[in-house]
Amino acid sequence: MSTNKKAKAKFVPASLNTRRTSSRIAAKVQPSQEKQPKDKRKTAEKKTKASDRDGTTIKKSNNPESQSGLVKDFMERLDAISSKLSQLALDKLGRGLSSDNLSKDQAATAASSARQSVDSEHTLAPVYPIVESKEKEICKRLFAPVSSVPEPDKLSNRLLDKLEEPIPIHSAVYAKLEKEVSKELLESNFCIVEQVGNICPTLTPRVETALLVSIVGKGTEMMQQHVLDAFLMSIFCTAQSECTDSDMVIDRNAAELSATLPGNRPDFLFTINGQLVFKGEEKRRGNVRTIALELADKMIPGSVGKPDSPIKYILGYATAGSRILFECIYEDGKMLECSNILNLERLSDRALMIVILVNVLRIARALVQANN
Repeated sequence: MSTNKKAKAKFVPASLNTRRTSSRIAAKVQPSQEKQPKDKRKTAEKKTKASDRDGTTIKKSNNPESQSGLVKDFMERLDAISSKLSQLALDKLGRGLSSDNLSKDQAATAASSARQSVDSEHTLAPVYPIVESKEKEICKRLFAPVSSVPEPDKLSNRLLDKLEEPIPIHSAVYAKLEKEVSKELLESNFCIVEQVGNICPTLTPRVETALLVSIVGKGTEMMQQHVLDAFLMSIFCTAQSECTDSDMVIDRNAAELSATLPGNRPDFLFTINGQLVFKGEEKRRGNVRTIALELADKMIPGSVGKPDSPIKYILGYATAGSRILFECIYEDGKMLECSNILNLERLSDRALMIVILVNVLRIARALVQANN
């Protein structure tokens, strides 16, 4: 009995000693969180969570492919940060040069040269100077009323007048136009954002959308209207927001009392200070010249072209699918074609459409001013 008791006495301390020794070794390798002060443990946990959120923690892995991916990702981030810092430094250089007695052109050239000196491994995207937007000033000149109201028989030429201010569009869109649009029409009425250093935040994207919008060859009349709306809204909606000296209203399929017979609703109408100045009749298919007759049929007798009429004439358009024709309604219901039949499937006719709509707006504003 005494022997067994001695054996047990020896066995128990040995087991305890083993566990204590293991605990000491583990504590040396990795300190237990229980022994850390509570505030330190909370700080460590916060740091871990924050680093997990922004993705800055790089976890260890024994997989060589995983380690290679992490290294590649880290280098890509480093390159991006380096490129951004280089860009900021170069832009600061350009601004510093501009603040000296150098001209803007000289400053831009110096900044461009500095950009080219950057290490080829960190190639920067093409950079061009963007000045403060002057959309309001540009639109004021672009949509200004013509100096005098042209006679109806002169409208076919006046609708093609060179714009008072070229419309800025991006180089990629300009390059597309160059392939199909005549050089004279393009250079007289459009300019490249990257060259002039100016963009109209509203007008530019709207005009570009009109130039590039896809044509719906098949579909309902309503489905085809989205193409026309891209053109109409790019000019008339922009003028409505920028030319606040006139009360301009744009509507569709709405009653109009100044020049339209009761019960008739033009597919598109544009009024200035309550006076109808431009309207449209749209059909999915048919003879566009026959459709244009509806422009005059729905007019109130005596509403245009008479000595006591509120307006000399009204401009309008008719469409049959993607074809469009501009008309003038004058002398109490007479009509005169003001353009060739345009096909909006052609990029050249789209560019021409933009020019015509700007000149329609300018003449319409002059018509209302003459009446006042």
